[in-house]
Parts: sequence; structure tokens; C-alpha cells
Amino acid sequence: MARPIRETPILFGEDARRFLEAMENVQPEPPEVRARILRDYELMKKAYERGMADQRAREEANGGIDPWFKKV
Repeated sequence: MARPIRETPILFGEDARRFLEAMENVQPEPPEVRARILRDYELMKKAYERGMADQRAREEANGGIDPWFKKV
């Protein structure tokens, strides 16, 4: 059973000032970091698509049931 989500705390004083300052001075990520993130994303997307294609092929070969996973 999941625990209830607590309310978001309200910032006061020095914490609030630091937070607002950080939000005003956001530094964009370097192009190298963005390229690496996009490359990793595409790699994971291809792996997912390949896995789903394999699952669909197993289901088609077995009459709609994937023998690797128990259907509950």
C-alpha cells in the first residue's frame, strides 16, 4: 500500500530567497550534454521497440499468448 503524499512545503526567509535566485539564474546545459541525453534516449527507445516487436511476434506465433509472461 502506498504512503500518502505529503504537502509541498512553503519556503520562507533565506530558503525562499535562494530558491528565487536559483530560478532567475538558470544555466542552459552544454550542447554536449544535450546530445548525450538525446543519444541515450534514442538508444532506450530502440531497445523498447525491439522488445515490443519480439513480444508481438511471440504472441502471434502462440495464438495471442506470450509464453514468457503469465497473463493474470
